Amino acid sequence: MKPGEVTRIPITNLEPNPHNPRLLFDDEPLIILLESIREVGVLVPITVYPKEDKDEVDPKKDRFIILDGERRWRCVNKLERYDIPAIIVERPTDVQNILIMFNIHNLREPWMLMPTALKLQTLMDKLKETNERKLAELTKLSVSQIRRCKILLTYPKKYHDMLLAPPSERLKADFFIDLHRIRRPALEEELPFWKERGDEKCIDIFLSKYRNEVIESVTAPRIIASLYRGAQNTKQLDIFNNEMEKFLSNPNMKVEEIIIPGVEYEKIYQELKRSTMRLQNQIIKLDVEAISANEDIINILTNLVSLIQSRLDEAQVTRPE
Repeated sequence: MKPGEVTRIPITNLEPNPHNPRLLFDDEPLIILLESIREVGVLVPITVYPKEDKDEVDPKKDRFIILDGERRWRCVNKLERYDIPAIIVERPTDVQNILIMFNIHNLREPWMLMPTALKLQTLMDKLKETNERKLAELTKLSVSQIRRCKILLTYPKKYHDMLLAPPSERLKADFFIDLHRIRRPALEEELPFWKERGDEKCIDIFLSKYRNEVIESVTAPRIIASLYRGAQNTKQLDIFNNEMEKFLSNPNMKVEEIIIPGVEYEKIYQELKRSTMRLQNQIIKLDVEAISANEDIINILTNLVSLIQSRLDEAQVTRPE
């Protein structure tokens, strides 16, 4: 795209971008930006494109779509200023529009995951592309972020709305992502406790327990998923199904009360924690020069880093929102 010079465009001539994944404009960050603009004005011009294809455009009369800078525009609007500094660029295609916005905003404050997921769905539909690595390259999101977005998209719309609610009512995306650790196998394997109730009913039960603090952490479903794998390995799926039936039927039953003989999530976790702490202390004590002079140590540590990153990617582990 060929950018033009900075010009000033009347606020009333501007429209939000229909492809902007930033659907959530929370008050607190906007207030901070508004006060900054009140004091010093808009220091970084917004970027816009003409709403209609024309050989020449008139910044004072024509209408423009905001490509970058909707929050600045909203603040200037609230301050009742007449115009805003802007750079006019060529009108992009829909796919270019989405990709530009992903790439611009990925360098700044990240979008909330649910709005990102919805716009990723639009991109996948338009490109007929679902490959996670290709999508990551196009959007500059990580493969892990792409996977998390795709998980959210598997939920019915009413749960999407919960993730787009005002801050006081908004649920954490991590709750639904971690719940999917047991929801996915329950749906794929048609586990009886899930199949008989139906998907939404089971989700609602978990949601109710979480809101009532019977489930104390969004990561609690990871324990259930671990118990499920343990029950598979020890051929105790019948016991697991019975325990889950009790768990879903009893509003006060906690995750920690699900018992599968011989399957101890907490024991494995504590053992891994101890081993990791020992290894961490050993690595800290290693002399850097000694590492660089020992090819075996280099290979061991390189392979360890690769293995850990691979397992984290498979588990879709990222920092919580």
